[in-house]
Amino acid sequence: MDPMCSLFGDESEPRAEKKKRRPSRPTSLDLRPRLPPEVEEGNVEYKLKLLNPSPSRFEHLVTQMKWRLQEGGGEAIYEIGVEDSGMMAGLTEDELKRSLYTLNRMAEKLGATTSILRERDIEGDGEVRKAAEVLVRKVPDDQQFLDLRLAVLGNVDAGKSTLLGVLTQGELDNGRGRARLNMFRHLHEIQSGRTSSIGHEILGFDSHGNVINYNENRTAAEICESASKLITFIDLAGHQKYLKTTIFGLTGYNPDYTMLVISANTGIVGMTKEHLGLALALKLPIFIVISKTDLCSPAVTERTLKQVERVLKSPGCNRIPLRIENEDDAITAAANFNTDRITPIFRISSVSGENLDLLRRFLNVLPPPHSGKEQEQLMQELTEYQVDEMYTVPGAGTVVGGTLYRGVARE
Repeated sequence: MDPMCSLFGDESEPRAEKKKRRPSRPTSLDLRPRLPPEVEEGNVEYKLKLLNPSPSRFEHLVTQMKWRLQEGGGEAIYEIGVEDSGMMAGLTEDELKRSLYTLNRMAEKLGATTSILRERDIEGDGEVRKAAEVLVRKVPDDQQFLDLRLAVLGNVDAGKSTLLGVLTQGELDNGRGRARLNMFRHLHEIQSGRTSSIGHEILGFDSHGNVINYNENRTAAEICESASKLITFIDLAGHQKYLKTTIFGLTGYNPDYTMLVISANTGIVGMTKEHLGLALALKLPIFIVISKTDLCSPAVTERTLKQVERVLKSPGCNRIPLRIENEDDAITAAANFNTDRITPIFRISSVSGENLDLLRRFLNVLPPPHSGKEQEQLMQELTEYQVDEMYTVPGAGTVVGGTLYRGVARE
């Protein structure tokens, strides 16, 4: 047959036969939601169902979970009711319940814990089936908790210290900066309301994703003891004359992620572009928080959002902005945040508490930046410890603080 005929159809074919042909309609199975196909590497595992596995099959599943946890640095995400191709087939209520029970048994075997991130209703074939996304977390044997370092950037008066005060203290701001007072280290910072040094605060999450902070008069030691995951915020200066301090914080403290805070009523001004450029130059994953939404109208907030999206899409950034509107968006963004393309954008208010729960949810699901294999390789290298500060403690002598980049430090 002539190749041209094969492209446009054979004219010798009877017209009656051609009329009978109709494009096949998509079945209900084709219309079901899909995820990207499962990959062998990484900490995400798809399971259609986990129903009464045999002892040998159960041991294989436990070994598989151990591998996923190592890949995720102590965290793994299980998609239950999803085929390896990514199609969400879903399960009945009873099948999902039994599958989650098996998953909990697998986690207990490894000393890990599970928490359901979200459940999806999948419609098809006249019935509603369910799929679940589960976070499995296990603190490595050589660690007390999973630790992530998050640098906080943004122009002066963007509300960085106030936001950290609200997150770590558990109380909303009064609109006049009360929440930031505990963040300042010097008298002139309290008087001016501006950070000039590098501050540190911690936010903990237990194995079920509940927040553990300084609320209820907890101390830093108690937070570390109760938390299975710890976010260490590195509060950096926003004023231009403290730019060297900010650069030192980004390079010396080796943050895993960066959070750029932008005021909704002022938009991208001052040092915002410089801070964004520093994070991109250092190849640090970055997400953006639009603060002070309580001070301006929705139209002004939308204008700032579009301005931010325009900058992120520019050739210098080449990022994909993702507005976080609900819990599903927050979980999806956190699970895919270790890529260098997606940039989540939150809209929050430290006074009204708007969308703060979405930001906490995002931080809880945020994965460790290094897999277990990468961590082991760093531990086998020669020890490199960078000293940042020195203290003199009565009765103990000189104490140094810093960052262990590679190797192992022993007593």
